[in-house]
Amino acid sequence: MHHDGSLDYKNPWRMHDCLSKAKRPLPGTLDHRTFERVKVEIGRCDVCGERKAVYRSGEAQAKVCEGCYARLVREWNRGAGVR
Repeated sequence: MHHDGSLDYKNPWRMHDCLSKAKRPLPGTLDHRTFERVKVEIGRCDVCGERKAVYRSGEAQAKVCEGCYARLVREWNRGAGVR
């Protein structure tokens, strides 16, 4: 991860480190469909607290980083039977 919070795709272990430290919200508490990508600085991720938040949900009053948003989508897809 770079100092600005963006992912370092050349070093996938850094992304793994952040995701492994993330606190997982209770399943179903955050719906990825309510989140919108933002272009302004909104602070740190409410889930992992490690990276810059880039998605915000007014409904859930939460903000998440790229990695945590991707995990929300994967968990939803898994529950919906999508591979």
